[in-house]
Amino acid sequence: MIELRFATEISYNMHQVNAAKESFERAKPGVTIVVEQYSDYFEMMRAYKSDAPPDMMETGGLQMSNADGVFVDLNPFVAEDGLEEDLYPGLMRAARHFGALYGLPVEVSAPLIVYDKEAFDREGLAYPSEDWTWDDMVGLAKRLTVRDGQGAARRFGLELGIDVEWFEPFVMRNGGSYLAPDGATSRGYADSPATVEAYRMLVDAYARHGIVRKPNEPMAADAEGGGAAMTFAFSWHAEHQFRNQERYGVVGLPNMPGQVQANMIYMGGAGVTAKSAHPRLAWEFLRHYVVDCPSWTPPIAKSQAERRGFTGHPLFSRYLEELDRVQVSGFFLSRRWNASRQLINEDIQRMITEGADVVQTLRSWSRYA
Repeated sequence: MIELRFATEISYNMHQVNAAKESFERAKPGVTIVVEQYSDYFEMMRAYKSDAPPDMMETGGLQMSNADGVFVDLNPFVAEDGLEEDLYPGLMRAARHFGALYGLPVEVSAPLIVYDKEAFDREGLAYPSEDWTWDDMVGLAKRLTVRDGQGAARRFGLELGIDVEWFEPFVMRNGGSYLAPDGATSRGYADSPATVEAYRMLVDAYARHGIVRKPNEPMAADAEGGGAAMTFAFSWHAEHQFRNQERYGVVGLPNMPGQVQANMIYMGGAGVTAKSAHPRLAWEFLRHYVVDCPSWTPPIAKSQAERRGFTGHPLFSRYLEELDRVQVSGFFLSRRWNASRQLINEDIQRMITEGADVVQTLRSWSRYA
């Protein structure tokens, strides 16, 4: 009997892990998969350094640089199995940012704009199209923002959370970035003209145009569910809309002045550890778990997307298309940058609510990378 240990820090998809375990064990009678749940990556690292290290580790963020030397390169396994043609190329390009593939992407999603057709219909507005611009979006959002006599919003034109990573795709689409490609510095990147321009446009959406809810801004008592006519949404945020596809539509992010077709991507990763005594068998389980078994997020394999009917779904199919445009987020490039996320978000709030200077604020971010 061969025992393979699978360690994960992702708690909310255990049913998927256990289903893959059961079906794999049925197909491989001499193999047992032991699933171990950990609270975070650091706890998994303690297990990795123990006398019983895991054969596989699943992390909330794909370890594409393998900074701790934990994972083996999966590229040879992908080639041996002839799997390359089945994987979405844009997604895999991002996952291989540093050349090697230290994990199969899991829980992948890029953001798009989900819009409420009923809100557009009530205002007599045409639905957004793929060639729309930032100015088009602002104009629509102004028309779709509804306020009461006291100025409190009953509905905003756009819903967009204040987060450095959620602002990042607009930066990318304007030709900017937060960090150098190797993640070594933000100097000359976070404060570049393209990044500054994108941030000024984003801050104006809250502070000048009033189309997005500002921090702690009150809503009218009779607000329509506190919602918005358009929502910046990852696939996991759009579950309700997926069930109401007659009412909702989805479109790509608006084109920015920089005219770059790009987007950020969230993805965890599941990889084979360097201490596994059975790396090929561990890979076979990972392939079964990630590629063959159903996933509630966009699958990384075209064959699974086809089997599950995602390619013909009016909303989900657009999320799959976006996988060909994704770029690597700063989240994956620098641990120091990622650890500073809360401080950066506080800076963004000050730009919106206190009028903090955009150029000086972005320039100050060089202390984070």
